[in-house]
Amino acid sequence: MDNLTDEQLIEEIRQGHTEAYRVIVERHKSYIFTLVYRMVGHKETAEDLTQEVFVKLFRSLSHFRGDAKLTTWLYRMTTNLVTDYRRTQKRRPYEALLDKMKGWFTDSCEEPEAMVVRKDEQAHMQELLSQLPDKYRIVMVLYHFKQLSYSEMSEITGLPIKTLETRLYRGKAMLKEKWLEVNPHEAGAAGRQAAHAVPK
Repeated sequence: MDNLTDEQLIEEIRQGHTEAYRVIVERHKSYIFTLVYRMVGHKETAEDLTQEVFVKLFRSLSHFRGDAKLTTWLYRMTTNLVTDYRRTQKRRPYEALLDKMKGWFTDSCEEPEAMVVRKDEQAHMQELLSQLPDKYRIVMVLYHFKQLSYSEMSEITGLPIKTLETRLYRGKAMLKEKWLEVNPHEAGAAGRQAAHAVPK
């Protein structure tokens, strides 16, 4: 079944072939996990939410009409689910903190020093990204980390392309501001680079 398209697999699932569902999950789970992880910032939570996405997918297949690609439908389902989750966590800050702490102690891999530094920076950027309002963070993740086009993002979010452009611009500005607040030494370097870039 691995050579079947997503649409063909969905038809197989509707006919009761559970192996087709396994293929769908294996084909898309890594992509969906990275999308969720970029939005929530903790591995265990991302794993749980990814599993929930595919459970929801299975239960909702009767509503899939093929008007959009399955990946688009999955992205929309994922962003809605994560948005709902984050809204719930804002009402439960203590549980959210415990969840984040669990993530700090689950990864025990040892890496070369340079890779550790890079990993720390990525984790730091991920933390700053998680502080952005949902409407900006989702657009940033879809565009920069999933590398979707504006038209794909518009299909997933239901937003006009102009709105997406505005949110992406503001999201990048907010992220840069947060980064420089905690890395003030880079502000001078950025200013010097900008000065060198100006034509004499």
